[in-house]
Amino acid sequence: MTLEKPTHLGVADGPWLSRRIAGAVALALGILSFLVVAIVHGAGETLPPAQVSLPGVALTALAAGASLWRREPGAYPLWLLGLAAALVAVVLGWFLMIAVVIGAAAVLIVILHAVM
Repeated sequence: MTLEKPTHLGVADGPWLSRRIAGAVALALGILSFLVVAIVHGAGETLPPAQVSLPGVALTALAAGASLWRREPGAYPLWLLGLAAALVAVVLGWFLMIAVVIGAAAVLIVILHAVM
């Protein structure tokens, strides 16, 4: 008696991206969501409007769920990065503020290291 591999574990033919299409869509939607929120976000606000940021998160989460449901091999980094970009867009003001603080701390560390 021999066991055969399930279809989702077999060797798939075709290009790398065509086997991970839902993961690639999730990545593209997450980056697009981040870019839209970054463009629409006003300089004076701390958080972008939810009407702009949350639909992108929802669409990206649906695409990531589709990637998981399809059991796409090796697509985890694609949909994780897409979902992370969409979720960062929700708190864009805070994210940029923390990025500036970390960047300034890194520059200060390099300067102090060179001086001392």
